[in-house]
Formats: sequence, C-alpha cells, structure tokens
Amino acid sequence: MDSIKDKLPIIAVVLSVLSIIMVITMFVEVNRLRSPEEGTETQYVMYIGTNDKDTNLPKYSQESCREIVDKICLEYFEGYTLQEATGAWTDENNRVTHEYTIVCYFDDTDRNTVNLAADEIMKALNQQTVLIEQDNIRMEYYSGSED
Repeated sequence: MDSIKDKLPIIAVVLSVLSIIMVITMFVEVNRLRSPEEGTETQYVMYIGTNDKDTNLPKYSQESCREIVDKICLEYFEGYTLQEATGAWTDENNRVTHEYTIVCYFDDTDRNTVNLAADEIMKALNQQTVLIEQDNIRMEYYSGSED
C-alpha cells in the first residue's frame, strides 16, 4: 500500500487544479457583477429635496424649484425626465419634516456629469445632500412596429 507521502504530489496537483478553477470562477463572477449585462445602460436618478438646509422650510415655490432644476439639468444633459414627489424624514429631535421633492432621471451620461449637476443644484437650492441612485437597466426608444 502506498503511503500518504507517496500520494502528496498527486494531492498537490489536484489541489492546484481546484484552486485555479476557483480563481477563474471568482474572476468570471466578479466581472459579471462589475460590468452591466449586454444591452443594458446606466441610468442615474437624482432625488432633490427643496426645503432649505438651514431652516428645514421651503425657500422657493415649487414652480421656482422646478425652473431652477430644469435650467441646471439642461446645461448638463441633452434630456431628462422629471417627476414630482413628497419626501419626509425625521430629524434628531424626532420631528417629522415633509418636503417637495424633485426626482430626475438621466441616461446617456456619466457619474462625473451627474455629480457636477448635483453640486450646482445643491448650491442653488441650499441643500446639504441629494440622493443619487445608479441602476443598470434595459432601455429602448420604441418607435412603433414596422408592420
């Protein structure tokens, strides 16, 4: 009967092959998670509260806020979609604050451009932060069927 010492080279080869398979599998999985699926695009969604960061009260009318955001977004993006919402949050004193919120959707852009627009919006509306969401989604500008 062979001793364990005689089987060590075979065990080492098997373990090496298994290690290589594990590394390749991990590499493929990491790259799959890192790069969007074929046919997907990156969409950014910016949630913009409009209450003044110093007073927690509206500083501008809803219409004025939309105009400010519209002007800035059109400087940075070829187009966007705007939705109106109401946001709420609880402060450190357990006080609930509601605020008019503007939600903007951007595609065909990059994170740096979104951040530049966010910087300008935050300054114009005196915001401490805006929420930026980044999603990989499938998009299609549908033009109707060809039939």
